[in-house]
Amino acid sequence: MTAAIPVLAIGLLDVMWIAIGLFVLFGALSFVVLSLTWLERKTLGRLQRRLGPTRTGPMGIIQPLADGLKLILKEDIVPSSSERAIFWSAPVLVIVPAFMIWVTIPASHDAVLRNLDLGLLYIVAFAVVGILGLVLAGWGSANKYGTLGGLRAAAQLISYEIPVIMVVISVAMLAGSLNMREIVAAQSAYPYALIQPLGLVIFFIAGLAEVGRTPFDIYFAES
Repeated sequence: MTAAIPVLAIGLLDVMWIAIGLFVLFGALSFVVLSLTWLERKTLGRLQRRLGPTRTGPMGIIQPLADGLKLILKEDIVPSSSERAIFWSAPVLVIVPAFMIWVTIPASHDAVLRNLDLGLLYIVAFAVVGILGLVLAGWGSANKYGTLGGLRAAAQLISYEIPVIMVVISVAMLAGSLNMREIVAAQSAYPYALIQPLGLVIFFIAGLAEVGRTPFDIYFAES
């Protein structure tokens, strides 16, 4: 007798809802990122006694969108000696995990695309995958400086993943679960930041290092 092959029980309607959910998620995240980018640039402009974005839209509010369109429409220059398959796949390995992380993060008690029992482990796993994309981007460029930059970025991200994971584990231990919905529900009475202020500070500093913000912008090599 031949063993029965398991079939994924998912219909066309489920696929449509997943596609709609991903589209809404992508749109919402893009709006938040563009809004925060505009707010940051306006705030930095005021702190430096200048106006910041003013020309594109009212108060320069669509300047981040214009910058994004400019980057999308720019010519893609691929080094002749590069490994094209690796060079093109590296950005995908960085961008896709960043959006996949949000699949299991609940916006409310019921608003979550996928409720996983090991949701926290899922987030940590996808967060590490993006580091591989940075290494491949440097290596695929067939340029020694690009390779060194990719390795330097990966080394920094791996170093700061450790304190992030330690803080995340402590939160999971307090909640007694790795399910993101249960972790959020466990903080309904009071946030764990009140009983773990040091963990909050460590997570914030490590988060700045993860996204390469000042003073952790080492791999941008700006002087």
